[in-house]
Amino acid sequence: MTPQLFVVGEPAPEAVEEYEDLPPDSASESQARSTLHGKEFDALAEAFLEELGATVLERYLRVDSYPLDFLVEGANGRRFLVDARGTPDRTDRPKAGLRRQDTMLKFGFKALRLAQRGCEHPLLLLTSHLPKEGSSSTFLLSELNDVLLDAVAIVGDLKGQRRLQHYFAGALPPGPIEPLAAPWRAVQLGFDFYKEDADDA
Repeated sequence: MTPQLFVVGEPAPEAVEEYEDLPPDSASESQARSTLHGKEFDALAEAFLEELGATVLERYLRVDSYPLDFLVEGANGRRFLVDARGTPDRTDRPKAGLRRQDTMLKFGFKALRLAQRGCEHPLLLLTSHLPKEGSSSTFLLSELNDVLLDAVAIVGDLKGQRRLQHYFAGALPPGPIEPLAAPWRAVQLGFDFYKEDADDA
């Protein structure tokens, strides 16, 4: 039988378990960044509205329990509710602004419910990035034709800015505002529409 040898000396210190410091929560960090970017975009959207002649009457209000970013009034006295959805980063990213299907679904539900409840003022949607042509987000946005006055990007959307100037300063007749023609109202489905559905499945 082979003798077993042991080293005699001080025992190794026991590993100390640390309970105080939890590992970083990447989901929480991501959510915090998203909230910060949302507030930054809201500030850009507010400045954009004021440059086009609207006066912000109220910020972060609730209408029938649904949160909205602004209640504004145009120089012509007409009032509008505004939802701002975007990022301060102007980079052409595939999921920024209104390009995420879930973003359009969440906003769309709010817009539909507000319309069903007889919302007093027309609804405007401001974004950093409009959906890509042929995507499912474009289809979802076009489905809001009858409940959304307009959707405009705050950068690079000169025609959208002109439509807003018309709503804010035009001599509009009393009653519901007639929406102007906009590219987002006419949807054309393409390959990306079906590919995006498959990616989300």
